[in-house]
Amino acid sequence: MKKRPYYVADTGFFGAKVFICFSDMSFQQALKDSKITTRHNALDLGIAESHYIQQEGTHNSMLAIAFNYDEMAKTDALERMGTIYHEVSHTVTHIFEYVGEDDSKIGDEARSYLGEHVFKQVFSAYATEEDRRECLRKRNREALIKLGSKIGGSQPEVDINSDGSAGSDSVPEPKRVSRRTKDANREAEQETRTGF
Repeated sequence: MKKRPYYVADTGFFGAKVFICFSDMSFQQALKDSKITTRHNALDLGIAESHYIQQEGTHNSMLAIAFNYDEMAKTDALERMGTIYHEVSHTVTHIFEYVGEDDSKIGDEARSYLGEHVFKQVFSAYATEEDRRECLRKRNREALIKLGSKIGGSQPEVDINSDGSAGSDSVPEPKRVSRRTKDANREAEQETRTGF
């Protein structure tokens, strides 16, 4: 079975599925797999969007949350969690629309449980995507290092740090402080101490 470029969250007894996409390419594949033939973009504004798409004249519809992974990665962890929560909140409303339930008649407890259920899956998908991309970056670095050694080139900079990261060593060596000072003739003066 071919691996799909998106993740799928279930909605429990509501029976709907929510596609979780981290690129427009994965969103376009989710549209295709949902038999949606009309043109839609993963993101019109911002770094994330919730979608409920019904194709006119058909029974084809799709629920999805699309993220711009690269832009999300630039934010801190708390901001990412807030973005995920925000889009899940919209998605819960879309799920009720999808199954034909009046959102105003859904109890607060049912809404909260469904939101929690979907949030956990979307958060897990984000963490899985983050791990997948980090593993891919490590494999690419290792391949680059092997290629450099095979062709006799110098070691690429990505291999400089002992921790395997590509960044610079951000912990500088401490500067030594001289215990003696030098006078105008550049000769060491005796250190002056006062006793107590």
